[in-house]
Amino acid sequence: MALDTGARYVIMTWNFAEILGYESDATTKRIPIITASSVEKVPLIILKSVSVLGKKAENAPAVVYNFIDKSYVDGLLGLSYLMNFDIYLYFRKDVLKIN
Repeated sequence: MALDTGARYVIMTWNFAEILGYESDATTKRIPIITASSVEKVPLIILKSVSVLGKKAENAPAVVYNFIDKSYVDGLLGLSYLMNFDIYLYFRKDVLKIN
């Protein structure tokens, strides 16, 4: 997953969602998202928890979306997780702190 402060939600592929036990027909709620080329309606799910670097957020909303084949990520760590914490990025030191 890539950290994306411009993404409103955690975003994951269907393959990743299925590994976590979600099925494509398990959610009926769909929301519009803006991609690089269009606006698409995608499923909105609630993740029981998301844990990164030992910091856990409960009941985090996430959307399921299959990125283009040449994408190098299988998901985005968006604001539905990040807003639960104070995030510090030290680019010159290659350090990410989550408090």
